[in-house]
Amino acid sequence: MSFVSAPIAFKSRPLGMLSGALLCWLLQYGSVQHAAGQVAALFQAAIAVAWAMLLLWLLPALWGGALFTVQWACLYLAVDRSALWRVALLFGLMAVLMRAAAQGRRRSRLGFAAGVALLAVWAWATGQGGVGLLTLAAALAFVLGLHQVRCAQMQRQDLMRWRFYQLCVAALLLPLAAVAFSPSWSFLPGWSALGAMLLQAVCGGLAFPFLLAAALPEARNETAGDARITGVVGPDA
Repeated sequence: MSFVSAPIAFKSRPLGMLSGALLCWLLQYGSVQHAAGQVAALFQAAIAVAWAMLLLWLLPALWGGALFTVQWACLYLAVDRSALWRVALLFGLMAVLMRAAAQGRRRSRLGFAAGVALLAVWAWATGQGGVGLLTLAAALAFVLGLHQVRCAQMQRQDLMRWRFYQLCVAALLLPLAAVAFSPSWSFLPGWSALGAMLLQAVCGGLAFPFLLAAALPEARNETAGDARITGVVGPDA
C-alpha cells in the first residue's frame, strides 16, 4: 500500500479526545493565572491535587470520610470554646438519643426531640449556642457514620481499611477547612504540644474505633462477612 493511498487524517474519535485533552489543559492552567493574585501557584497545585483525589474517590468512602471530618472539626472547635465535661455530656447525650431514634422507636424519637429542645434552652440561657450547634453536628455525623459502616460487625482488616479511608479524606479536607475558617494560623508548638497531637492521633485516630467496635452490642452477634459497604469494603480480589 502506498503512502498516497494511506489515510492521513485522524479518526473522528481520537481527534475529539485530543481536542478535549487540550481544552482541559488550557482550562487548568488558565485558571491558575486567574487565581494567582489570590492564591500562590504552588498552594493552588496542592489544593487541586487534594480535590482531584476527592473527586476520584469512591462515593461511599467520600461520604464516610466527610462525616468523620465534620465530627472531628466540630468537636475540636467545641472543646476549644467550652469545658470538656460540658462538651462530653452534650455529645454523649445527643449521640445516644440519635442512635436510639434511628432504630425507629417512637419513645426514642420523642426523647431525642426533648433533648434537642433542652439543648436549645440551655444554649440560649448560657450563651453557648455555638458550642451546642457544633456538638449537635458532631453527634449527628458520628451516628450517621456508625449507621453507614456497622463497624461492630466488620472483620478487623475491613475496619482498618475503612478507618484508613476516613483518615485520608479528613487529611485532605481539614487543612482546607483550617485555611478557610480558622481565625488563627498560629503554629509554634513545643514538645508538650507535639506530644499532645501524637496522643490525639493514637487515641482518636487509631485506638478509639477498634475499642468502640468491640464494645458495641452488635459485636456480640458478629458473623463473619456480615458487614460490607458496597463499592468500598469487601473481599479482596
